[in-house]
Amino acid sequence: MKKSWLNRRYITKLACGWTAGVFSVLGFIGTFASLSDIVPSNWRLEYKVLISIGILLFIFTILWLGCAIWFERQKWVEVFEANNDCHVYVQYGDIFSEDEVDIPNQRRNIIIPVNRCFDTIVDDDLVSSKTLHGIAFKRLYSSGRYNENSLNAAIHDDLDVRQGLMPKQISINEKSKGNLKRYDLGTVAEVKEDSNCTYFFLALSTFDYNLSARTTQEEYVLTMQRMIKYCNARSQGFPIVMPLIGAGQSRTGNNERAILEYLIGLLKMNKALIMSDIHIVVRNSGKETIPITEL
Repeated sequence: MKKSWLNRRYITKLACGWTAGVFSVLGFIGTFASLSDIVPSNWRLEYKVLISIGILLFIFTILWLGCAIWFERQKWVEVFEANNDCHVYVQYGDIFSEDEVDIPNQRRNIIIPVNRCFDTIVDDDLVSSKTLHGIAFKRLYSSGRYNENSLNAAIHDDLDVRQGLMPKQISINEKSKGNLKRYDLGTVAEVKEDSNCTYFFLALSTFDYNLSARTTQEEYVLTMQRMIKYCNARSQGFPIVMPLIGAGQSRTGNNERAILEYLIGLLKMNKALIMSDIHIVVRNSGKETIPITEL
């Protein structure tokens, strides 16, 4: 796979740093044994210079290749440590994979951004099958535990009964299809896929009459803050797995790199509220544009 210039630049910087360190050690050793003790004394100066350059290039090449292999195999990067020995990680992967957490057979909570009406009809009109919203719902349907109607009932049971929320009733003139109960930004509905996976469906985008999603910057910031507070209250200490929220069809207007940096900054500001490991998952194809080791 073709690597991005940013990744190559980072690997080169890392290799240069290690090479400088190696030559510092060699310089110290040189106080006891010089190059003239190794090569014949009758060699011309040009040959000695070429040997020195060759050694430098050889060491740099070996270290560059080593750094490149390390970078390629790096599963995740620890960004910072929060409370109670909890950590925030950034990693490449598949948000739905059980391998994105330390203990695969342990419960994990996956955050999935959805629209504020929690629509369950995945028909590439109301909900696109290519979004995380659509993919997550189709996974629940394919498991046989839910269909569109039973999942809709389970979501609203969690919102209206367990949490006692009061959504806003909207008209068909405001949204032409799907659910007409609109919940506040940052509302979270919990749905279990199985004993090891609980989805936290996060209300982010607002649909208009034409079923086009929109999310303002102010709405995005408010939603993310409420998400952190909800995870603090309901994660039960189990790891949180989240995508780059707002990078898809929520239309926040932010690119993935900006979203990643914002999420990390916001989590650092709310370090006291983090009570479980958090794994921010960047899509595998993002390796070319989002080098996580430079965070």
